[in-house]
Amino acid sequence: MPSLDRDQLLELLLRDLEQPLAERPELRAFAVRVAEAIIAALTEHERKRHTITPEFGEEERNG
Repeated sequence: MPSLDRDQLLELLLRDLEQPLAERPELRAFAVRVAEAIIAALTEHERKRHTITPEFGEEERNG
């Protein structure tokens, strides 16, 4: 996934909802919360993906 900041991700996630949200502004806060939950999940996934884990068989080589 390309590196995007929070505002860019939020804009992309809400882009297709702009017309419906303009018609029903009370749903905008909900849509933003959903988009922020998606951003948080993506951020956590990226963080976990970049954590250092031993390669397969590394324990045997170092032990």
